[in-house]
Amino acid sequence: MKKTYIAPNIERNSAGNMNKYGAKSVVRHQDKIEGVPINDLVRDYGSPLIVLSESQMRKRYRRLQDTMQMHYPKVEMAWSYKTNYLAAVCNIFHQEGARAEVVSKMEYEMARARGIAGKDIIFNGPGKSPEALRTAIEEHALIHIDHLDELYLIEKLSRELDVQAQVAIRVNMDTGISPQWTRFGF
Repeated sequence: MKKTYIAPNIERNSAGNMNKYGAKSVVRHQDKIEGVPINDLVRDYGSPLIVLSESQMRKRYRRLQDTMQMHYPKVEMAWSYKTNYLAAVCNIFHQEGARAEVVSKMEYEMARARGIAGKDIIFNGPGKSPEALRTAIEEHALIHIDHLDELYLIEKLSRELDVQAQVAIRVNMDTGISPQWTRFGF
């Protein structure tokens, strides 16, 4: 017996309750953000418009911090500048106690311009310039070492500056899962 043809169906999935495709596609109408009518915001600022809620950002950061501290009492949180380096966004997370996690000289300088001390910066990423590393070493930033050439450069700069670099090493473990992640780290 021939089966009846059923046309393909495209269904939007978004965060929320689960359905057979992953998430329910119910989109709730919203006409206000933090009590301010969206029409007023569009009238005053134009469209398209991106609106961020400071109170929600703080609330969610605190919830994450509390949850992490339940399991890891000595946890330290850091805000990733590559996620969003708008000054207002970074400042909210820094006011909540987050360190700065940066991946470039530009982001490092942004964090410093926002008053973040070098010792409160985590310098990550595979493409750190010698100049940026020199600054990070001098200011006692925590430098994540990604490869041997970077390790040798940090040793050389530390000797020249007569400063002990603060470092962490990114390690890629062979967990038996293929393909093994090999982009960064040892």
